[in-house]
Amino acid sequence: MKQLEQNIVNSFRIAKSDIIKLQNDFIELNQTHQRILEMLNELNVKETQLYQKLKNMPQRTEVHVPPGKGKKVYVASKTGSKFHTVNCPFGQNIKPKSKLNFASKVKALNQGYKPCNCIK
Repeated sequence: MKQLEQNIVNSFRIAKSDIIKLQNDFIELNQTHQRILEMLNELNVKETQLYQKLKNMPQRTEVHVPPGKGKKVYVASKTGSKFHTVNCPFGQNIKPKSKLNFASKVKALNQGYKPCNCIK
């Protein structure tokens, strides 16, 4: 009978140590949860501040999309002899009233324009 009592006492000790370990794990998880909630609150505050900054920024009213829907567009001056890509500094300096747009290199070449060095 003494062995049975000793086994029961050992079982209760093991159960008690398991319960203490679970309590400590629960406390640690609760602390981690609290830290996460604090971080979430800080992020919410920062998000609100960024939203206010964006709200106060001036809005862009004009968006320039070159003709051709994503295709390469070439430009030339009515008085010039070369054609350029839209991104070429020389092509960007052409005044709107003297600018010609071409949908392809072939069209620009057929009208007598020579390619700029920006065109490969």
